[in-house]
Amino acid sequence: MKMWWPKILLFILYSSLCCVTGAEEIISVFGYEGKEAQVSCSYDEGYESYEKYLCRNDCGSDDDVLITTTQGSKNRYSISDDTNKKVFTATISNLNKNDAGKYWCGVTRSGKDYYPAEVELKVVSDTCCDSFTKVQSYEGGSVAISCPYESQDQNNMKYICRRNQPSSCLQQALITSNNRQNTQFSLTDDKESRKFTVTITSLTQKDSGSYLCGVHRNTGLDVFSAVDLKVIENTCCDSFTKVQSYEGGSVSISCSYESQDQNNMKYICRGSQPSSCLQQALITSNNRQNTQFSLNDDKVSRKFTVTITSLTQKDSGSYLCGVKRNTELDVFSAVDLEVRENTCCRSSSKVQSYEGGSVSISCPYESQDQNNMKHICRENQPSSCLQQALITSNNRQNTQFSLTDDKESRKFTVTITSLTQKDSGSYLCGVKRNTGLDVFSAVDLEVREWCCVKSNKLSGTVGRPLTMQCPYPPQHGTNRKFLCKGDHHRNCTDMVTSQNSSGHTDVRFTLLDDVSSSSFSVTITELKAGDAGTYWCGSDSQWTFGNYTKIQLSLGKRATQLQCS
Repeated sequence: MKMWWPKILLFILYSSLCCVTGAEEIISVFGYEGKEAQVSCSYDEGYESYEKYLCRNDCGSDDDVLITTTQGSKNRYSISDDTNKKVFTATISNLNKNDAGKYWCGVTRSGKDYYPAEVELKVVSDTCCDSFTKVQSYEGGSVAISCPYESQDQNNMKYICRRNQPSSCLQQALITSNNRQNTQFSLTDDKESRKFTVTITSLTQKDSGSYLCGVHRNTGLDVFSAVDLKVIENTCCDSFTKVQSYEGGSVSISCSYESQDQNNMKYICRGSQPSSCLQQALITSNNRQNTQFSLNDDKVSRKFTVTITSLTQKDSGSYLCGVKRNTELDVFSAVDLEVRENTCCRSSSKVQSYEGGSVSISCPYESQDQNNMKHICRENQPSSCLQQALITSNNRQNTQFSLTDDKESRKFTVTITSLTQKDSGSYLCGVKRNTGLDVFSAVDLEVREWCCVKSNKLSGTVGRPLTMQCPYPPQHGTNRKFLCKGDHHRNCTDMVTSQNSSGHTDVRFTLLDDVSSSSFSVTITELKAGDAGTYWCGSDSQWTFGNYTKIQLSLGKRATQLQCS
């Protein structure tokens, strides 16, 4: 039985020498894959000259010892000893997941080694994070990145860096809460809401990419949240709507939006730069009217309409319809407005007629406009033509105007009757377009004073007879012939006609028609002083120009008989 005691004592001695049974403190160390971790171990006074080392597992074999101060460096390991501070530091480089685990800080001495600290190393991936916040803005504009943090970090340093490598984020910080502003970046910390905000100005597309919001922890790894910033070209849009109108008139710009935006603010601005559109808005749905602009929002059809009045050519150009989004970028649609000079057209058709007569104005149009409304108006201002239309194809006749539409020949004709010189002037033939401006052709109408082709002066003597000769066109042989008296043909009293001799106003007047010579004569048997004046003889009841003769009769003391030539 006594022979077993030496063996037992030897086993106990071996156990005490080869295995770590405890340490004075436990140190937690963190490192990132591919980077390095430093293990700093304090030791008691008196051990300054002793060999120090870092070992793994239970440090029971030489393979467990990774590096000693005698070696200095080996493979991925290095060690240094600051004897003044009584701290030695072991560095493990190019970390990988297999490096995670338990380590020991050791001091070599006779008998049992001294282990001042147990080390727990955690190795994490040098990327962040499982999720990220998407942020967008425009070139030339600015963006505010909001970074939440925990209450325990209120007084800790905050910072932001590019890319998504936590290991180097603080060293490459663009700005920190210790240095809150530089040329492009500024940082504000709202400790009440536990959010710090980084504002980036003068954005370019080079600013697009991944960012990390970081909070420095005095122990353990810093904590991060990830942001993906997309800087979009400051132009809009791939397509645009063309709108046209005229100087002095108005235009309505229709802007569609999605159902999710029904209650969001709408606005419009000049130009094509989304970044500054809201700040430079001409009008918003929160302020629906001003001197020149008004905004109406139809939530049922999901369209808001901006009306611009008192247009000038300076109003021509690009516009953006904008809808405010509380999160992400506002959404836009583009409009190109052309304000044209309020006159028409480069050329015009000339039409002539005479007082009291009628005229037909022919207005051609394109095949696409066959079923569109046609109209005509006075003057040459397209902007107000339809509102001031004299007649339309929807209302084809009134007292003086009538409209017929020949769709086969693609012409509509407007006939104007009972012409006066006041009807002279410019007219526009208009065709209504459902989209775009109405189309016009110009007509210049000249209504001439009603005058005659043949005009004769006759003189006679009171008490003596007088014969008047009145030629007429050969085709008027069977027409009614007449002689009337009056200063104007529109105010002329029949003195005698060929169709009703019994209806003479004065029996002294006799009409004789010579069809063979295409003329008729009127004889007054006994002139009276009251017979002097203006007479009109003709063969056309429509008083067409050229089918009548004007005779100016004066009375004297001598009898005179002249014939019209």
